[in-house]
Formats: sequence, structure tokens, C-alpha cells
Amino acid sequence: MGEALRLTPRPLGRTGISVSPLVLAGGAIFGANPENLKITPEDVERAFYDHGINTFLVVPMMKPMAEGVRRLVKAEHRNEIVIVTEVSFPFGWWVRRDFERISRSLGVETIDVFLLGWVRARWHMTGNTWKTFVALRDEGKVRAIGFSCHDRVLATQLTREFPVDTLMIRYNAAHRGAEREVFDPLGDSRPAIIGYTATRWGMLLKSLPTAGFDAPMTAGECYRFALGHPSVDAVMCGARSLQEIRENVEATLNGPLDAARLAEVRKFGDAVHANARGGFRWMFRGG
Repeated sequence: MGEALRLTPRPLGRTGISVSPLVLAGGAIFGANPENLKITPEDVERAFYDHGINTFLVVPMMKPMAEGVRRLVKAEHRNEIVIVTEVSFPFGWWVRRDFERISRSLGVETIDVFLLGWVRARWHMTGNTWKTFVALRDEGKVRAIGFSCHDRVLATQLTREFPVDTLMIRYNAAHRGAEREVFDPLGDSRPAIIGYTATRWGMLLKSLPTAGFDAPMTAGECYRFALGHPSVDAVMCGARSLQEIRENVEATLNGPLDAARLAEVRKFGDAVHANARGGFRWMFRGG
């Protein structure tokens, strides 16, 4: 295979945590994975050992990912890997319960980045919910706390109101609204930012000949686009095989897209966004 391609860790905002620019996530969106490929625990190990991916999104349904992370922990690499996980229900008692369940499952005492997943209203972070996140951080059980959100205006408001270490927000060539509604307004006061849905659930990987685009973006270009913005510290990578992991790492090592290609993918992203208005848009709004 030759010399392994390895990513260099980078700061996750001001959290004091060093992450790989690609955060390996083990779940494939239904409809965006027609081959039904899935990464294996061995793929997770190889991503770490061969390619320098030290950051992993682990949720209970991602069993191969969880097993791969457990193997790395058992191999005494806990201090070298970064575990990111989410809790789905906005209730204080559930937050602590999920923390204990996930940490026990992975064989760890601490979680590096603990997120409240898919926040859709302010009340999701009021009451005991966010207080429990803060308490877990104060107790030293969590290193950084935050939330994921599709509503960009809400995300910016909540980030200003609550002591958020990390924000996970949708950002890709078809959905660039975060540039004007999150990145620019928060400026230097922004928390660490992890981008997700870099491929727009696979839609940026498909040609759009009706709009004059016979060639789509590659997954690697999608990650390079997101990481090319100075506000983005890392991006979720939903690779489905070790080969895809290798391809995405190789692309990421090439750095941001050049100006000419960046202009092209922005036009392509606009076309994908416009085309999706009449069809495949899942349950989300916004540009």
C-alpha cells in the first residue's frame, strides 16, 4: 500500500482538545447509501492507526463504531482518541442517564465532546437539561459540551445565551447559510464548530445534468469545501468503507479547494439546493 496517509490533529476551538479534521461517523443515511456499505470495527482501528483519525462520533445505534472505539480504548489509546457523542432527549435526567450508559458501554470514565442532539427549540436547553450538561463538565466527566442544530438563527441565539463549547451545524456547498447566519455573526467569539451533512446526505455526490452539471462533487471535495472555511474546526465524515476513509483522508490532505473549483462547486451547490426544493429535502428547511 505504500506509506500511510495521516491527518494532522488541529485545535477544536478553545476547548483544549486536539481533533482530526475528519470526525469518523459510522451511520449511513438511508437513501444515500444504495450499496448498503458499512464500516467495520477493523475499519475504525485502521482509520486511527494508519490515517491519524483520532476523533469518532459514537452513538448507541452505531455498533461497529462503538466496538472499534472499545478496541482502541482496550489497547490503551484512550488519551489519544476523542470521543464525541450525543444525547437525543432534552431532559436533565435523561442526559445523565445517557452519559452513564454510553461511557459504561465504551469502557471510559469521561466523554470528550458531549452534545445535545438536534435542538429545535429554546426549551430543549432550559430547565435541568443544560444544567446537567454543565454539571457533568464541572464534575470532570465531560471535557466540552454543546449541541447540534439545523436552525441556524436559533443556533446562534443559543450559543450567545448558554456557555457552549462546541456547536455542530449543517454546512455544505448546497447549504451555505451558516456563513451569514452563524459564522459571521459569532465571529471570534464562536465556540468550536463541527460541520455535518458535508455531502448533503449524498445529493452532492450525484450529477445534475438537467441543470448542466454532468459531474458531481466527490466526497473528498465536500469535506475540503467545509474545512476550507476558517470557522470550521472539523467535519463529520460518513465513510462507508476503509477505501472511502482512505480516499477522504487523501483528499483532505490536499487542503482547501482552489478558487476556480470553489466557484464551480458553489454554483453546483446552488443547483442542488434549487432542485431539491421540489423533491428530496428530508425534513429540513433552509439554505
